[in-house]
Amino acid sequence: MKKILFLSVALTFFNLSNFQAQTVFNFDALLIPHETGWWNGSDLSAVFGDSEINFKNNYNTDYQSWSGFAFAYDTISVDKQYITHAGTANSGHNFGIGFVPSDWENGTYDNIPVVCSFTEPVNIQSIFATNNEYAADVIINGLPDWGISGFAEGDYFKLIIEGKNGNESKGFVEYFLADYRNGNTFVADTWNQIDLSSFGIIDSLKFNLESTDTGDYGMNTPAYFCIDDLSYSATSSANFVKNTQIIAFPNPFVDKITISNVDNSKITVVDISGQTVFSDKSNDEQSVFDLSELQSGIYFLKTEDKSGIQIQKIVKR
Repeated sequence: MKKILFLSVALTFFNLSNFQAQTVFNFDALLIPHETGWWNGSDLSAVFGDSEINFKNNYNTDYQSWSGFAFAYDTISVDKQYITHAGTANSGHNFGIGFVPSDWENGTYDNIPVVCSFTEPVNIQSIFATNNEYAADVIINGLPDWGISGFAEGDYFKLIIEGKNGNESKGFVEYFLADYRNGNTFVADTWNQIDLSSFGIIDSLKFNLESTDTGDYGMNTPAYFCIDDLSYSATSSANFVKNTQIIAFPNPFVDKITISNVDNSKITVVDISGQTVFSDKSNDEQSVFDLSELQSGIYFLKTEDKSGIQIQKIVKR
């Protein structure tokens, strides 16, 4: 089984008195098998992301199908399921794909929203979205072999995003991926930024779809959408760094890593799924830590003291 490594886009940190730290998760650092051009959860890992954000995936081995989130590279795949109607990612080459399943087990065929979650609450800002190529093709041309026509006057297809903090809903934001009302024939073929700042502080986002084109088994419109460049910022001073820069070397490392400027600091190493795999305390300005038991791959080193936190990517060979 091919191992896929994940890392977040680089974090930019500022002094707390002047700026709030902002993160943009843009999928570009996710490594994709070049023979397919996409990752859909067939390795049964059930999640991808980094130490701050997780996109949930459910892969069905019986039907070799998936729901939740996947990701793809914009110039490799020829499968419309893994292509944007915009033709490219919003930035770089990688982008995320959402597929909203229906509740066929209970016979309601109601949509079951898909979720991305944060390990700590964040101030959410925005996300870019566009149509998936398969969904857009059915909207425009229908599925004649299945007796499904393309959209007609009055039809629409929209993405519905809900912000959540624990069990509390922080509201909904809608974006029309296709709109055939009032004489329009709009099908989104560019990336559009969706403002989510009205949610405020959240710890998860729920994504759902709504289409006027439905049948006995729920939506006729394929329940896909594409996302990129999710922006958010930290909610407290704990997510800002002190002025002294932490230095970790060598990086990449083999067995041991040296960390400087860590007097009286808590040291934590987190893997790509957000799980803590190592923690210790440093009482010296420079300390050496043995990480030989870790598997080769990408990790996130978090150093914390009373003045703040710093997070950086480290690589074990």
